[in-house]
Amino acid sequence: MKFKYAFNLGRVFTLSLAELFAVFENMGLSFRLVDLFREVLIIETEDALDALKLQKNVGGTIKIMQVLDSLGRKKNLTPSLVFKDYFDANLLKEQYLTGYHGKIQVGISYYAMAPELPIRGDNKRIGFNIKALLTAAGYSIRLVLPQNAGLSLPSVVVTGERLLEKGAEIDFLVATERVYVAKTLTVQDFEDYGRRDYQRPARDMQVGMLPPKVAQEMINLAQVPKSAIGNAKTAILDPFAGSGTVIQEAMIMGHKGIGSDISEKAIENSEKNLEWIKNRYKLPPGRFELFVSDVKHLPKVMPKVEISAVVTEATLGPAVTVAPKQNQIDANFKMLEKTYLDAFSALKNIVPPGKRIVVALPAYRVGTGYSFFPGIDKLTKLGYDILNPLPEVVLEKFTFLQVTPRKSIIYDRKDQFVSREIFIFKVT
Repeated sequence: MKFKYAFNLGRVFTLSLAELFAVFENMGLSFRLVDLFREVLIIETEDALDALKLQKNVGGTIKIMQVLDSLGRKKNLTPSLVFKDYFDANLLKEQYLTGYHGKIQVGISYYAMAPELPIRGDNKRIGFNIKALLTAAGYSIRLVLPQNAGLSLPSVVVTGERLLEKGAEIDFLVATERVYVAKTLTVQDFEDYGRRDYQRPARDMQVGMLPPKVAQEMINLAQVPKSAIGNAKTAILDPFAGSGTVIQEAMIMGHKGIGSDISEKAIENSEKNLEWIKNRYKLPPGRFELFVSDVKHLPKVMPKVEISAVVTEATLGPAVTVAPKQNQIDANFKMLEKTYLDAFSALKNIVPPGKRIVVALPAYRVGTGYSFFPGIDKLTKLGYDILNPLPEVVLEKFTFLQVTPRKSIIYDRKDQFVSREIFIFKVT
């Protein structure tokens, strides 16, 4: 039996996709890529996925859906016309609403898998048709639709309306020649990510703080072996620990984390945050170690433990509140180059060959593009390869994916002048 699944990817969809591909590879999951367009990936597998477990362990996926069927679509034919005679009350009850009694909540979401599709407002037509079928069959139905001109329900609505507990979210993934119909299995726990970010006891607003979701994505890009989970003899290292975000996410995912930083204040903050995480998530003791150290001295002070991966946001330089000029950017890169060279020189003596270093470096917005750290070749000459975050065949076929010629992915926000350029290095 074959299974089809769809994944609603996050805003930085290339990073979300790279994370999923890394997780699938680490799982040993064999899959066929059925379709992909920006925020939606559809795959086919021989094995059923544990969607709930997978959802908890991927930071870049908003929803996981099971694709139940697909119908051909002629040009300009809307999904409501494609599925005009498809649904009946029995099919809806058996495939989407099994086990639900009383008033049933039904949400409708559309996802575009091609540009310029005739779908605006069509989700209401198909939603009212489904409601009419169920109402005529004697069911009490409450229809939940996207607000205003929206096409899909955000996870906050799916959670708030308790659609997965009281009914279903039915999803229509609209491609050029086909329309896939799916049901939502899980949605991202946005409240939990918010707690892990904003409720931590120590937050330094003067220092750029890596969002927990991005930290989780970077850890997954490192492809830490499953055998390392719960193994106190191996650890993920963050040599620029800051407030401890990478370590906290590593702990929640079952790994031991080791963090160092040249700043005593940073290590104090990390200690407070990680104790809070340990208590909140009832994690076992001994999941983290912290110490103050200049990164170049790490080989002398590291605890005796095998490093399974390095995941870090390297020092980004001074905080920026206005758009910096190019001479300021150049000066910052020149200042940071020694720190990065010291770090990669030290890590070469700590991290075993074949292991990965996933690092976020600063990239400055300049007009419609970016100014990148120019010394990448100096880092690779120390004994590293840069891995492509996605297979070449995928990048060639889906040209909208945003991997730079440097094999990096940019994570940015419109209101920030400094972005994160994420690389995957492999120790040679």
